Amino acid sequence: MTDDLIDRLSADLEPTPVKALEKRLFLAIATGLVATVLIGPLLLDLLVGRPFGGAWGSSMFWGKLAYTIGLGGLGLIAIPALSRPDRRRVWPFLLAGVTILLALAAGTLSWMQADWAMPVLMGGTALVCPWLIILTAAPLLWILLAAMRRFAPASPTLAGLGAGLLAGGFGAAAYAFYCGETSMMFMAVWYSLGIAMTALLGAIIGRYLLRW
Repeated sequence: MTDDLIDRLSADLEPTPVKALEKRLFLAIATGLVATVLIGPLLLDLLVGRPFGGAWGSSMFWGKLAYTIGLGGLGLIAIPALSRPDRRRVWPFLLAGVTILLALAAGTLSWMQADWAMPVLMGGTALVCPWLIILTAAPLLWILLAAMRRFAPASPTLAGLGAGLLAGGFGAAAYAFYCGETSMMFMAVWYSLGIAMTALLGAIIGRYLLRW
């Protein structure tokens, strides 16, 4: 009886296409990146009233891109495994933490060399920078979490954290084109805070949204 029931339940099942999870995941990431790049700056213009203007040509502009894309890339490495019920991958989060600590150390050194001048730390946009990074990352985070609802992560919280790290990193990279700050300490503190807050938001939402 049990064997017959199993046979009937599985009669219409079709094999899952190869790399189906990865394909769906990367389609969501690509769509979310386009949304973040296109929608994020429009929202910033509406809320702030005028663009801050990117620090084009400066070494710090490229440093911000490398830093933020690097952190987003660690989220990208983490989420394919975290989206499965039988895998966990935490080393990208540890490496992200180390990367942030190194950036803070380098920023503190540059701040010390500037005689602890407050403009080096605060710039002109410190109080809004983390929130605007979250805003810029929001389209990517929303699209990614919506796609991940169809998966079965072993830890919904960790999966959401990975999605938030990815969205926060790439959202901050998009924001870097808009931001005119050129201080290493500013980037290390306020960009890191914006990315960390986006990752935390992803973890909180993922804990409930990605349950199965």
